Amino acid sequence: MSAALNNLFNFGRPLPPPFSAVTNRKVPVASKYGDGKQATLCCTVIKALNAVCACMNGSGEGAVGVIDHRSVAEYKSSMGPDAYHLTVFDSGTGSIMATVYDKNTELIENYVLKTTDRDGAAVVMAMFPFLNRDEEFEQKFNEYFDQYAAGFPDVPAATNTMAILCDNVYRRVKDETCDAHIKVTLDKSGNLMRVTQGHLDSGAFTPTDVIAGEFTIFAKTGRATVKKASAVIEHSDFVGKYALHTRALSPQEQALVPALPEWYIIPCEVVDICKHAQATTEKSAPMRNFILRGPAGTGKTMGAKAIAAGLRLPYMKYTCSANTEIFDFVGMIFPDSEGGSTGDAQLDKEKEQLESMAASPTRTWLKS
Repeated sequence: MSAALNNLFNFGRPLPPPFSAVTNRKVPVASKYGDGKQATLCCTVIKALNAVCACMNGSGEGAVGVIDHRSVAEYKSSMGPDAYHLTVFDSGTGSIMATVYDKNTELIENYVLKTTDRDGAAVVMAMFPFLNRDEEFEQKFNEYFDQYAAGFPDVPAATNTMAILCDNVYRRVKDETCDAHIKVTLDKSGNLMRVTQGHLDSGAFTPTDVIAGEFTIFAKTGRATVKKASAVIEHSDFVGKYALHTRALSPQEQALVPALPEWYIIPCEVVDICKHAQATTEKSAPMRNFILRGPAGTGKTMGAKAIAAGLRLPYMKYTCSANTEIFDFVGMIFPDSEGGSTGDAQLDKEKEQLESMAASPTRTWLKS
């Protein structure tokens, strides 16, 4: 990692609450982009995401929003009642502009990102709209926000969730080969191009969409619009209500049936799919193949899990690339042993379980 990014990801800084009492910042979890072994809690990422959470539930000042391919943030600094860090992030070039701003006196000073100076929380906060377009990040952030809003009733669970978020951000910024890479361009000196009073007066960085909080410096905006479902579908009225079979699931199968998190809002499209699948069960051509299509972060995976929960079916996934062929599912997952042993007892057991599930007329494929 470059020296410039070391300024952004400094793992030696003291951790903010609720992790200030954590004795080991290395946690045995990892994001899907990590090494699968452990993740390290990062002060900068924690402070940035805590700031976003505070903006979202109205417990803190500041805001984050977007302007086309750029995003802007007003990060409330703890250095004074009127101290803010104003940040602009360009996702196309990776360039960052930032300024230390006094809202009362309108004085501006340079924002210097160094290991012993500003920690870069305002920079990561400005990156949030683009970080949140990643499916894993979005899901884990929603889980963390629930913990934040509830006052962290389960700190160990919040620690694991935050560790995955820290690893997700670190890997996506650091690794240029990552599929979800976010380009960040930083000078080794840590000096960032200044957001000037002229920029503020001209409205050059007025956000077109407020993600969280209320802007008071870049522009005068109302609070972010909280979008709600037109009709709320209670989980108790949906989960398992569209079962395609009456037989009891085996313990292994039941363990694979998804449990929907409390924050998940069930889309009406998911309910429609479950209704149609159940209604066509006795037909000559029952609906059993679903294709969910859309960009990353639009909820395809959660939609697939919700469908499985509604149909009371086990959920499994297999990641495909553009070159994946249908026959890749045979031989790559399990070797074609013509009914014989694969040579591995555990593999034989899993193969037998899947074959028994495949023999059921109620099997369903969820494609996302």
